[in-house]
Amino acid sequence: MVVVRLTSRPSRLDGQILDLLCRREMYGYEIAQAISLAATATATAGAPASFREGGVYPALRRLERDGLLAAHWIEIGEEVPRRRYYSLTPRGAEAAEPRRVSGLLPRSKGARP
Repeated sequence: MVVVRLTSRPSRLDGQILDLLCRREMYGYEIAQAISLAATATATAGAPASFREGGVYPALRRLERDGLLAAHWIEIGEEVPRRRYYSLTPRGAEAAEPRRVSGLLPRSKGARP
């Protein structure tokens, strides 16, 4: 078993990011939009969604610094700005595994029980 040591205490947002990236690599704005959509969908009329998109980018940098994410730039086209895509590293997949085992995430294809 690998012990993952982080530079800071993991937040709920960190977990949401790891959850999303278990499925596929995504770029920063796409991650922010997916989390925002989930927050809006789960908000009740009396308690609006409390999600700040600006918090995603520092979390992505922190997770990358901690070795849980890898990032790379992709050029989209002349008229479109390039995008920074994030994916889980083996360490990040290990950190996300307890969430998959507990049933919070679907297992990836070919994963052992």
